[in-house]
Amino acid sequence: MLNITYKKEIIYKLYMLVAFAMFALVMYQGYLQKGGVYTLLLFLAFFLMAFQVASIIYVLLVKRTLELKVENNTLSWTIFDNKRVYKKNSINIDDIKQTTTEINYLTGNIYSSFTATFILKDDTKVELTDGILYDFGLEKSEEIATFLLKHNLGDEADIRFSNLVEQLNIDIKKEQKFTKKDGKSYVIGVISKNKKEFLALRLQVESLFSDYNDVQKNTNNQYLVKNPNLKDSYISIRSNPIGYMVEFYNVNKKCELKMLKEFKGATIKNKLANIVKGK
Repeated sequence: MLNITYKKEIIYKLYMLVAFAMFALVMYQGYLQKGGVYTLLLFLAFFLMAFQVASIIYVLLVKRTLELKVENNTLSWTIFDNKRVYKKNSINIDDIKQTTTEINYLTGNIYSSFTATFILKDDTKVELTDGILYDFGLEKSEEIATFLLKHNLGDEADIRFSNLVEQLNIDIKKEQKFTKKDGKSYVIGVISKNKKEFLALRLQVESLFSDYNDVQKNTNNQYLVKNPNLKDSYISIRSNPIGYMVEFYNVNKKCELKMLKEFKGATIKNKLANIVKGK
C-alpha cells in the first residue's frame, strides 16, 4: 500500500493570483478606454482571481491524501479530504489492457501535473490524477509510477526494467550502474536522479556507435536508433521513474557507457563536452 499527501502549492497559487491581478489591471484600462471585448476579459480576470483566492483558502483548510493499494488482484485508490472520503475507485487488474503514466511539465521543466491512465478491455478510460487544486509533486509522482510498475502496470519496457531491478536486488535509493546480458540483449541500467543523465547516455551512443544513425524515436524519454546495414539490431535508451535503461540488441561492438559522475569536469556542461570529445 502507498500513502501520499498532496502538496498544497500555496506559493504557486499566490504567484498566479498576482499574475491574474496584473492581467485584470491591464484589461481594466482597456475597459475604460474602449470597452467591448475588454469588458469580457476583465470579468474573466476577476473570475480567475476569485478562483485562486478560493483555492488558496480551500487547500489551507483541507489536507488531501491518497491511499493506493493492490489487493486480491484489484487496484484501488481512495482520496481523503481531512480523513473524509472524497473519491474512491477500484479496477480489476485483469480488466486493464494498457497503463500509461504521464508527468506533465510547464515551460522550463517545472513540474505541472501527474496522470495515470488505465485503459480497460472495453476501451473505457479510468484516470488517477492530482487535479488542479493540489499536486503530487515530482518525487511523489515517480513514487506512484514505481509502485504501479512493481505490479506490472505501465509501459512494457519500464515493467521489464522494474523486474530487472528487483531480480538483481538493486537499491534504487543509491546512484549506481548495473549490467545484464540476456540472449541477444545487453542491458545497462542507470539509477540516477540527475535529469541530464538521459542526454549524457544519448551523446555517448551517438559518439561511440556512429554507424547506428537511423533514428526511429527521439522523444523526451526515449531514443531508439538502428544500423541501416543490419536488419535485426538496435540501441534503445528509455527513462522511467526508477532510472534509465539502455538496451543493445544484437550489437557486436563493446557496449560500455558511463554515468555523468564518472566523467571528469566540475560542471555538467564540462562533463557533456567531455562525452562529445570521447574522454
